[in-house]
Amino acid sequence: MSLYADEDITVSSLDAAPAVSTTPAAAADPLQAFAAAITLPGESAAQAAALVQAGQRFEEHPEALPEVCAQLLPMVVDGGEEGLLRAWTLEMVGLAVGRGGLTGEVKVKVAQSSLEALNKLLHSNSVSTIKAVIPIFATIHPILFKLLATSRPPQQIHDLFISSKTRIISLVLDPAAQPQNSGVKAVAWKFVQKVLLAGTRAAAADPRLQKQTGSDPNIGIISRESMLSAPELEEEAIQLRNQLVSQLFTLSDPALLHPIIQTIPLLCKSRPVLAPALITSLTSWTPAAIEARGRPAMVVRAVEKTLRMAMAHLLKYGPLSQFSAQLNDALFRQKLRLETAWAAEQEAKRRKQDSRSGFGDGGMDKHPLEAESSAQGAKRARFDGPLVSQGSGKGKGPEADVSTFPLESVIDVVMAGLAVVDAELMREAFETAKRNLVEGNADAIPLLAQVLGIKGVKEEEEDEVLNPLDMDDDDDDDLMAADEEALDEAITFADFTLPPPEPLDTAEKDDVLTSLMERIWANGAALADLPDDLTLSDGIRPVVQPKEMWMLLLARLATRGEVGRKAIGDFVTADFAARSKFAGIWLNEEWYAQKLAREPPTRYTSHLDAILTAYLPKIDGKDKSLSAFLTSLPEIPTSVVDKLEKLCEDSERSIVGFLALRDLIEARPPVRQYALRTLLQLCTYPDRKIRVLAISTVRRWVPGSAMSDTIVKFALDVLMRLKLAKPEKEDVKMEVDEAKEEKVNVEPSPESKYIPSSPVTVDNVQQHVELAFALSRRHQDLLDEIFRLYPLLAPDIQDTVEQMLSPLFQSLGATDKLQSILRDFPPGADKLVLRTMTVLSAEGATTVVRELVKALMSERELDPRFIIPIIGTLERTEIEKQIPRIVSLLASPDSRDLVRTAFASVLQKLTPADLLVILHSGEVPPPSDDPSAPTPAPSNIKSTIEAIGICFSMTAVFRSDVLASALTRIADLPTLPLVFMRTVIQAVSTYKSLVPFVANTVLPKLVSKKIWTNPQLWDGFVKVARLLAPHSFGALLQLPKEWLKDVVEKQPALRGGLKTFLGSKPQAKAALVEIFGEA
Repeated sequence: MSLYADEDITVSSLDAAPAVSTTPAAAADPLQAFAAAITLPGESAAQAAALVQAGQRFEEHPEALPEVCAQLLPMVVDGGEEGLLRAWTLEMVGLAVGRGGLTGEVKVKVAQSSLEALNKLLHSNSVSTIKAVIPIFATIHPILFKLLATSRPPQQIHDLFISSKTRIISLVLDPAAQPQNSGVKAVAWKFVQKVLLAGTRAAAADPRLQKQTGSDPNIGIISRESMLSAPELEEEAIQLRNQLVSQLFTLSDPALLHPIIQTIPLLCKSRPVLAPALITSLTSWTPAAIEARGRPAMVVRAVEKTLRMAMAHLLKYGPLSQFSAQLNDALFRQKLRLETAWAAEQEAKRRKQDSRSGFGDGGMDKHPLEAESSAQGAKRARFDGPLVSQGSGKGKGPEADVSTFPLESVIDVVMAGLAVVDAELMREAFETAKRNLVEGNADAIPLLAQVLGIKGVKEEEEDEVLNPLDMDDDDDDDLMAADEEALDEAITFADFTLPPPEPLDTAEKDDVLTSLMERIWANGAALADLPDDLTLSDGIRPVVQPKEMWMLLLARLATRGEVGRKAIGDFVTADFAARSKFAGIWLNEEWYAQKLAREPPTRYTSHLDAILTAYLPKIDGKDKSLSAFLTSLPEIPTSVVDKLEKLCEDSERSIVGFLALRDLIEARPPVRQYALRTLLQLCTYPDRKIRVLAISTVRRWVPGSAMSDTIVKFALDVLMRLKLAKPEKEDVKMEVDEAKEEKVNVEPSPESKYIPSSPVTVDNVQQHVELAFALSRRHQDLLDEIFRLYPLLAPDIQDTVEQMLSPLFQSLGATDKLQSILRDFPPGADKLVLRTMTVLSAEGATTVVRELVKALMSERELDPRFIIPIIGTLERTEIEKQIPRIVSLLASPDSRDLVRTAFASVLQKLTPADLLVILHSGEVPPPSDDPSAPTPAPSNIKSTIEAIGICFSMTAVFRSDVLASALTRIADLPTLPLVFMRTVIQAVSTYKSLVPFVANTVLPKLVSKKIWTNPQLWDGFVKVARLLAPHSFGALLQLPKEWLKDVVEKQPALRGGLKTFLGSKPQAKAALVEIFGEA
């Protein structure tokens, strides 16, 4: 059960309360979800799972797809490698143009913008990439065809459209096209289907009906200004149709036959003009080509099944009913073909089994000694069937109903059976039967006594039933004679006195009383199924219905002393759930009897306590009778509330206790204050399951009930105890105005017995805050107190409070009250406000958060962390301004992941090369002609280096081509950054393929910019030259001789290679002498 869900507790509530999660929820904003996925290690399982979640978010919010597709598709094409990011990007493109829920205009724009990149991927040699791209082309083909047919887009769109179509068709039909892969060909046939549909006129190609066929692009909609040629497309479709039929009969690869067969039904239904040729091909097909290649029978059956499904589908399509006879005949022939193949397969299996067992061909009988298997025996038993059923056990053998057979046949069978019985066995049977008759055994058969010559054995006689109609008059006289004699005898009466009853001991009396109550209960319970008395008025109805008057009788017997009260109590507790109403009637009578006698209700209280004491420890966790029983009582002692409190502390049955307390508080005002105080105390119980149930019980009364003020005050009192945990010496200066400070200083609450009196620790913060946080869901004014209290907490308590508030903010969303607080949050609550904005942004309130941050930025100096949740939504110029501030966060060791997340968000608006250039532009050394200019602080340089390292760790985005572009642009900056040479070293160390590029492009640019004028950059240049040798020798020769000599002096390892390189160039002999002092 959630603290922030609008639901009340019931007996079906969850058994365990969920633990507080300190991990952030999956971002609802798709862009943030994608940014989070990019920050994970590339090609890892965690990144794969995060990309799946991001894809789900984009599917829920498709409006963000065009932006992310336009940004990512060029990145995964230009120099990209196969991997998770490319596959995910292609999936998102397919989602955008296919089932993304976008408008037609947006899909057209996405298709046009993606066409060039998709065409490049289509012409690659990666099988997985081509298999992912072709379905996208199958989706956008109708979109682009309609665009080209009805308008005149740029020539490039037409060229790319034709190029991609030619490439895919060649993969299907050209044996020389690469790659030759069955999977690629299979998906390509779906594209061929789209080309066939577009190249064939629709059934409603009449120009007057074009509005009805506008959603079905075909050559019938091609306009005069279109760059498409209808005759050429129609001729192309005819050739593709012929190729499809030819491939259907010649291909032996099932992986290709399946998609070809599945393509035909849609073509026949959408283009009836194609139906005669295609249906004839389907009905004429046989698996001859597959069988000729020796494919397994199972493979052949799979293709036959696909064929049968296609023909059955066409058979059910009404407009093609003229082909019904042809299709039915084909289905019948296919059935015969399959049955024949199945019989041949079984015969082959049987022969193979016989050959393995060594008994020749199938015509040979089974060896007589060959054991019959259990399965064979069971099968034979099922088919043969028993001649007689198994005996019942009461007779001497199996049972058979011979009455249905002719008598002569039965006699013949019996005689035939006796004829085969051995004479000695027959004699022993006779002797056994005689012995059983003489000894009177249970196995004796009296009917055989006369046959066997045994005398004295009587058959069982049945009572004779006389028919009075067959009796004579004399028989009647005989029957009445005895009765008349009896009547004539004199009848005398004598005095008779019953003897006094024997006295019963206590145990016997209890037994009699218990038996009495059980009889009354049993007889009265039989009336429970009767309907209520409907003759009663609709006014106040009696608690005891007429059918329940026996309960009142039994209760009054008990209260008047005729029945022992202890026996009544034991009787009730034996089955309280079924007897709770009777218990209530009885206790009402007890209470009323004492009121009439003007006595205190001591007996009532003692009996009630006895019942609860006996029943509560064994009450069922789903009991519904306790609450109804307690609310029916005339008076609720405080001892009952105490017992319910103990019941609430039992985690297995606590929900029953909370429901009872809830009903007492609502329905019984005299005990409300005591019960409410008990329930509020349970809201701070150490066990979270108990605490959540208690909070869920009380929150229903806030706001708008008589208990609301009491509950809110208690919650604030407990919450303000956290302030006591704040150290006396606080380094941060708090600027809280006097009015707010006075409001925060709430009087400490009475000590809760469940909250320790010792100082608050991180372990028991939940006990203090969960009630107030849960109430804030319905009573948002409490949020003011929470934000005012936050600056007064100890740092470790603040961290815990932030984590626990995150689910509340997720549940609330960007309400007006919360936005008001965030606009004017108290000093010192920056961290909490930042956490709140991060949560709201992740839940999809990015626009609201962006406006809030912009408003705050104009009013006060904000921590750079405030910018990160919205950095991906800002304009490019604003992003460039904020990146240096975000980099400054790296001065804190725990901010690396935060900055990484920010960079991932930035890449939605900037290219990776742009980000690297901006990072280097944020730190530049002073110009050489202005030595008085300030030098960047070491901490600033260190943060920049770490930020660049974060970029290099995102290998899926910062590839070698991205780094090459960035290095070129940085080298062209007016002033080179101090960290540039370190970036160059890191780039060539990460991607060895960049060595020639850096040596031949970047280093010459640095030489032309006189890099030796800056000592720090010059030292880095010399190290790069050493690292890239011998590729760097060409750039070194462009240096002035004195600086080339300086390079050799600083890096002696270059001396031999450079000398050899110079020696190979005749024009460099003078330089060789000047630098090395020798020719």
